[in-house]
Amino acid sequence: MALSGILCSSIDAEAVSITSTPSPAVSNKSLEITISGQDLGSTVYCYTWCDKLGSGSKSPFKWDDVNTSKFQMTGSNGNYTFTISDIKAFYGLTDTELSNLTRLGFIAKNTSGGQTDNLYVDVVQGRRDAYSGGEGTAADPYVLKTAQDLQMLVSTTGDWTSENYFRMDADIDASALTSGIGSTSSPFAAIFDGNGHSIKNLNLTSNSVGSAVGLFSCINGGTVKNLGVTGARVSGTTYVGILAGQLRGGSVECCFTTGTVSGSSICVGGLVGENEAGYILNCYSGASVENPADYAAGGLVGKNRGQIANTYASGSVTGYDYVGGLVGANYGTVKNSLALNSKITAFNDFVARFGGNNNSRNIIESNYSWENIAAGHQSWTSHGDHASAKPADVLRDATQFQTLTGWDFNNIWEWRVEGKREYPVLRGLSNQDCPLSDTYFSYTTSLQETLTTEGEFSIGPNPTYGELHISSSDGIESYVLYGINGQVVKKDYTGGVTETVVDLSGLSNGLYILRSLTSNGIENINKVIKK
Repeated sequence: MALSGILCSSIDAEAVSITSTPSPAVSNKSLEITISGQDLGSTVYCYTWCDKLGSGSKSPFKWDDVNTSKFQMTGSNGNYTFTISDIKAFYGLTDTELSNLTRLGFIAKNTSGGQTDNLYVDVVQGRRDAYSGGEGTAADPYVLKTAQDLQMLVSTTGDWTSENYFRMDADIDASALTSGIGSTSSPFAAIFDGNGHSIKNLNLTSNSVGSAVGLFSCINGGTVKNLGVTGARVSGTTYVGILAGQLRGGSVECCFTTGTVSGSSICVGGLVGENEAGYILNCYSGASVENPADYAAGGLVGKNRGQIANTYASGSVTGYDYVGGLVGANYGTVKNSLALNSKITAFNDFVARFGGNNNSRNIIESNYSWENIAAGHQSWTSHGDHASAKPADVLRDATQFQTLTGWDFNNIWEWRVEGKREYPVLRGLSNQDCPLSDTYFSYTTSLQETLTTEGEFSIGPNPTYGELHISSSDGIESYVLYGINGQVVKKDYTGGVTETVVDLSGLSNGLYILRSLTSNGIENINKVIKK
């Protein structure tokens, strides 16, 4: 193709440059080019051609025919951008021509005779027939169905770039994986849609200090959504999480994890080890978290400097310092989230129901914690964030839960009822078993919950901060108060009185079982909450 005649008829061209995304261009991906260095005014058009197409070239457009909105570039003041969403369709290429394409040519021009010199972008061939189908585009994502597909993604670092799209079409067993997707030196930047499916039996271990470990070891600019990771076992030294070891940027949306995660140094979380500058939205983790020797352990995120919203965590958490039910060390934003963990244990300091620390860098809003989360090795410290503590019966009630959180239960969340178990899960995702502990469902704060009661019998107040009154018109012969693990903590033979008082003020907060016998031989069994 001879463009010399065009250049000779124009005003003198100035030095210009061209950049492309991706670079080089990929034959089956969308392409964005930016031409910089020459001010051609506010209305600029893009003349383009296939410069190297096998042994020849192809100019499907005439010089003056590109002065239309289809070819108009955006930008001004010497910086102009043009986007081609489908290279094959845009240039009218056959499959053979597309497979031979190695370079594209571009000129930015105006209608007054101003133009740039010829500029070029190299083209590489996109991957075809990879994975279980698809071309990696937004319209036709790469399809993952098998363990082999997942291993291919782990091994193919070139597919981690921002122009690629992936979609799962089946649950996948990940037990054979030995490393995750992305790395601290080459983070995952693509779009991964779990499509409601799960990665199962993930079992990863890393002993490298400074590295990150998880299904996605490191994400920066990418998106992972609509995915469950179930029955996982992930262990490492630094930045350890089941779904992602490190989220430098990008987002994790509508995902959940179950299993165990452990670390021996910093930043360990049930979903993400460290959220550096990313966005975690509409997610939960039921995983147990252990980081007993170092800093930042959280049920959902070990350390957060990004944004978290509409999330909860319910697994047990054990750490050394900066330990919390939802986030261990928080220096970012957390909103509309809950800590529903069974137990939180810390061996040093900075430990609380919701977040291990609470300082001026935290932006927290409308967060809640279950008031009966058990403090393990050490009691709570004043440095942490307990959020607004709520009783179990409030958090287990669909109406009250939705009012508190403001979550979207029409499109994103689903309220599941299984007998006496009521809890939130993500709508449209498979393999979601109840992530909450039996202890959580054993608590109540109603005036009286009676397991078996006969006659005119009552106890109260329940919960109580000290005194518990027991009354029966038939007379009370005796009572025994048991701890949750079956030990006898109080008992008395009352000899038929119609009312007696049990002093619980010296007992630890928690759930107890009261077994009382009336004078007519009726046994009553009640749950009692000491606050």
